[in-house]
Amino acid sequence: MHNKNILSTAAQNALPSGVRRMFELAKKYDDSINLTLGEPGFTAPDHIIEAGIKGLKDKKTKYTPNAGIKELRDAIAYKLEKENGIKCDPDKNLIVTAGATQALMLSMVTLVNPGDEVIIQGPNWPDYRGQIDMVNAKTVYAKVDEKNDFKMTADVIEPLITDKTKLIIINSPSNPTGGVLDYADLIKIAELVKKYKIFIISDEPYEKLVYDGFEQKSLASIPGIEEYVLTINSFSKTFAMTGFRVGYICANEKITENLIKLHENMIASVPEPMQLAAVEAIYNGEKDVREMVAYYDRNRKLIVEGLNRINGFSCLCPKGAFYVFPNITGFGMRSRETAEYILEKTHVVTSPGDAFGPDGEGYIRICYASKYEDIKEALSRMEKAFGTK
Repeated sequence: MHNKNILSTAAQNALPSGVRRMFELAKKYDDSINLTLGEPGFTAPDHIIEAGIKGLKDKKTKYTPNAGIKELRDAIAYKLEKENGIKCDPDKNLIVTAGATQALMLSMVTLVNPGDEVIIQGPNWPDYRGQIDMVNAKTVYAKVDEKNDFKMTADVIEPLITDKTKLIIINSPSNPTGGVLDYADLIKIAELVKKYKIFIISDEPYEKLVYDGFEQKSLASIPGIEEYVLTINSFSKTFAMTGFRVGYICANEKITENLIKLHENMIASVPEPMQLAAVEAIYNGEKDVREMVAYYDRNRKLIVEGLNRINGFSCLCPKGAFYVFPNITGFGMRSRETAEYILEKTHVVTSPGDAFGPDGEGYIRICYASKYEDIKEALSRMEKAFGTK
């Protein structure tokens, strides 16, 4: 008999955030140093905030078009062509969303049916799995680790493709590993897409947070896959605008038409003042980004060098994002136990690897977007507690 009182499968299967759990556990320590949440260590630049305030003062408080205001779509199309080599008609190929998170959910609802398979990286940002569950599809993990520099390459993806595969999601630079895909990797992935005719999302919110001269390229700049590729991006990580909730999707006209229809059912539109702030970020935010990236780079070097000195840790130097994903098997415990042990002994808050899916076991994630002094102090505490090699 049909039971009307049972919650949806997605709700029943939803996993509590392992990152937030550590955040809560840390509350009992007054001197804790929090290196868990993927939040830029800056507030949004003043001129971007002022653009949003001006929008409010100009009484831009009404609904906007579902696809986003014309000024922002034009600015994004300009940015995509200039920086990413993606030709994108602002009136036919673009939709403004409530951050990249809603962009992903909207894409999932538009493309994926119950029972379809979606290939994602393992370890991965946990919301991918949560959203796949919400459309009653099946998650398939493409395992990455230090041996392949945490790269979700074509040779990792192809063996997993079946006749049920509907969508692949790539994320470069990656959360949680900081791994990056270079242009040669992307070309091989594009060949897979052409061969199997599968939709693919390139999730690029960390695109500008790259180091050591690495040049980030976009999958959609490769010709011949326009029908299948969706580029998703956000202003959150790049411009420290996490609370503004502005992202976007660039896709072919047919997909975009349907994204816009379904967007109406989700949130209808993004507040206009936030969209105007994003316009300001595109045209006048480059200097801010350069300064933030230089700061993160200094933190990255500090944390990698520091961790590799301490017993129990082995840490690759990531080329992107603002996370390190050190191997902690040297502690002889599971990742959750290790993260709790580190917290107990040093009051430093990290995220257990298993919070990022089963393939995250054996690692922890540390966000190095916080203050340089905090990272220095965290390393000093861990060195005292666990000793050096």
